[in-house]
Amino acid sequence: MQSGRGFLTYLIYTKPKVWVLLVFVAAVGAILAVRQPHSGGIYPVILAITAVTLGSAGAEGITNYIDYDIDTIMQRTKGRPLVTGAIPRNKGLFFGLILVLLSISILIIFGKFYASIFMILGVFDNVVIYSYLLKRRTPWSVVLGGFSGGFPVLIGWFTVTNVFSPVPLFLFALVVAWIPVHIWSIAYRYREDYASANIPMLPVVVKDGTTADCISISAFFLIIFATLPYFFGTEPLYYLLVVLFLSLPLIYYSVKFIETPNKKSSFVLFKYSGPYLAFVFTLFLVFRMP
Repeated sequence: MQSGRGFLTYLIYTKPKVWVLLVFVAAVGAILAVRQPHSGGIYPVILAITAVTLGSAGAEGITNYIDYDIDTIMQRTKGRPLVTGAIPRNKGLFFGLILVLLSISILIIFGKFYASIFMILGVFDNVVIYSYLLKRRTPWSVVLGGFSGGFPVLIGWFTVTNVFSPVPLFLFALVVAWIPVHIWSIAYRYREDYASANIPMLPVVVKDGTTADCISISAFFLIIFATLPYFFGTEPLYYLLVVLFLSLPLIYYSVKFIETPNKKSSFVLFKYSGPYLAFVFTLFLVFRMP
């Protein structure tokens, strides 16, 4: 019973709500790569999912260690295992480092050189660039730190094949474009929390109207990135039509947020932005099925 609770505590520590989406985009990248020559079939897909799960969970654990002082102040993070003492800080850091090292080692052992490089870059961007260097210094931290969210796509693809293609690059760019919309819209809802911890998130340092403009403009950029694969000839017309249909609520919620910048409108935009990314990624799978 104790071991079960201990496992659950460490699982919560890794922020599964964050890394589940990263594993999903990695899995899509890996599955799409299976159709490439000499891909190796299903086994590299399992390898990619395993590596990204370990690497993402480990990176989130390390960021918990870095953010310890912040988490003790913010109301929504006071229940995290390091803050409550359920996991000692040093053990938490060690656990995160072990998971990251395991993920990189697995890729190297199986000869996935490109994937291991992208794993290292992704962890570095999330842990060092975003959490350690920028999060406490600039409201644009989520832009530069957003690259870490796109790397799992490349890890998934290059774990399965070494064939270069624009497809994983489009998906990488799509995730990077999605992150500011998703993070800033939820940060608007919790801006008092960020302000109390002295974290200069965009909604904390600029006026409501400016925040709404920035987030909504980011949403329009996201739609543009989602349509690019059609205009570059990698996806069919049906893909474009479905993406445009899925984008209508995103446009509507963005306009409503500009007209009425408040926590309710920002949270509605946040809630739709997550499924929107998943829908677009799923379209890549649907339109590439044999």
